[in-house]
Amino acid sequence: MVLQRKEFLLLHQLLSQPGRVFTREKLEQVLYGWDESAESNTLEVHIHHLRRKLFPELIKTVRGVGYRVDKA
Repeated sequence: MVLQRKEFLLLHQLLSQPGRVFTREKLEQVLYGWDESAESNTLEVHIHHLRRKLFPELIKTVRGVGYRVDKA
């Protein structure tokens, strides 16, 4: 399995603090910084790809807030 650069950055951020909910804004900042802008659904596309490549249940959606990875 090969992860794209942005997928790796996203997964790394989510795994850095298991159980913490990361907002969309925080994750977009990690992926794109202040210089780049993202399309409205880019983050969801990256999450979708990670779920497909890994385990679908690994990344949880916290409706209206963001995403998290549960503690082991």
